Amino acid sequence: MYKPLILIAEDDQDDALMLKDAFSEINQNAVTFLENGKLLIEHLQKLLNDKELPSLILVDLNMPILDGRGVIKELKKRVETKDIPLVVLSTSKNKDDIESVFALGADDFFTKPASFSDLVDIVTIIAGKWLNTK
Repeated sequence: MYKPLILIAEDDQDDALMLKDAFSEINQNAVTFLENGKLLIEHLQKLLNDKELPSLILVDLNMPILDGRGVIKELKKRVETKDIPLVVLSTSKNKDDIESVFALGADDFFTKPASFSDLVDIVTIIAGKWLNTK
């Protein structure tokens, strides 16, 4: 059975735990969390060295060391990673933030919801749209 690998860069531990639980609710348990964009890029390089690619990358917009924009720029300029679906999940509702991540090449953008059930709805949409779960 195909198990998609999901990489998530999220510096807020509470948000990371909620995301883990939300993906678990939809039976997506192959999720790796990294605390910032730099760690995500380093982990992705290890995967590439092992000839593996994640099925999906989720990034928070505002993180220390390397933020979501930096991750998008880095991944979209590399031939081996430019086609991996990249979704931004952020507390921002700012139109300029949203437009800027799409301009950099992000595939989707969601604002972090206040409730867990809304988060499950969002990850269900993300999985349905970007993961080949059939």
